[in-house]
Amino acid sequence: MRLKFFEKKQKPEHFLAIDIGTETVKALVFKKENNKKIVLGQALEYFEEPTIFREFDSRNEILQKIISKVIAEVQSITKIKTQDLLLGLPANVLIGRIVEQSFNRENSKELISERDEFQIHQEIFKKVKFKLSNEFAQKTGLLSQDFHFLNLKILESKIDGYEVPSILKMAGANLEFKILATFLSKYQLEKIKEICQNLNLKILKIVHLADNFPHLFFQEKLDAFFLDIGGQLTNVLILEKGKLAKIFEFEKAGIDFTRKISQVLGMSFSEARSLKHDFAQSVLSKGVRQKIEEIISPDIKDWFKNLKENLKESPEKLLPSNIFLFGGGGLLPQISEILEKGVWDNLTFVSKPKINFFYPKNLKNVKSQEEILNNPQNTSIFFILYD
Repeated sequence: MRLKFFEKKQKPEHFLAIDIGTETVKALVFKKENNKKIVLGQALEYFEEPTIFREFDSRNEILQKIISKVIAEVQSITKIKTQDLLLGLPANVLIGRIVEQSFNRENSKELISERDEFQIHQEIFKKVKFKLSNEFAQKTGLLSQDFHFLNLKILESKIDGYEVPSILKMAGANLEFKILATFLSKYQLEKIKEICQNLNLKILKIVHLADNFPHLFFQEKLDAFFLDIGGQLTNVLILEKGKLAKIFEFEKAGIDFTRKISQVLGMSFSEARSLKHDFAQSVLSKGVRQKIEEIISPDIKDWFKNLKENLKESPEKLLPSNIFLFGGGGLLPQISEILEKGVWDNLTFVSKPKINFFYPKNLKNVKSQEEILNNPQNTSIFFILYD
């Protein structure tokens, strides 16, 4: 007779990843095999109304319906059902920021013990939470206590100006930290939990795009900035020597281009989206292609202006020349062209900007069908897999 309470609890064999964007919901089923993530199938659904994800309140049922639909689709493709979920949310819902925080020690000659290290980290985390909660309370109209912090991660530590891998067993007076913080409103967190509960999904982790950047690129010591051009938002992540240096987002992206095509040509939003996709794939006739270029050109320039204005607020004096694009909006050829040939005003690069697409296949230890790995629109959901 086998006693079940002595048996080890089996780990799940398959996992579900869902990336909720401002225009689409993507889902994929994957399994872990040694150090690899093997994606068995992927599905995507568009929101019928492109502004659907401004709030959760009155639109919960619609969001739940779309998530349910995309799950059913990916389960039909893979013939696999799993409740274990890794979840990504839009950057205007799950916010990521990098904060610099200092700490001064009175007993600077004493070595930092494990207890000291823990207390110092807790103190700086407390200050980071206070700073960001108050900053975003002013921006959103919420109270500072209405935010929930999902992750606080130390990206860099310095003692008296010298970078160290750890402050443990070190001496010094002035400690400086660079910290990645991801957070969202408690209200929005409860709403997404409610939706997942209704769909019998078990949230293993909620992942921000930036959460996995530090260990994905650290070994390469890469200087670059990544542009994730989605539906309503463009997310920007700047790396210096493989470390995250800055994160920001702005509300100008693919939906603006689609909406302009829809308005000028008098077609439905979904028809305009299909036309924009054909334009990005260079399958339109020369005359139609030129017409689309004329229509979206002012919005492309406005997008570029927004990017430059946000970059000017960055403390970095030199910008990395490597620019990587992903997300559906980045497929438009005018985006690459304006980044490479546009006037950057007073912004200075290490060298002339080099524009590349960042594909899921560029990530280490992933395996899937070629059409999935070669589509930069899928890149953001692949970052979720690196939990």
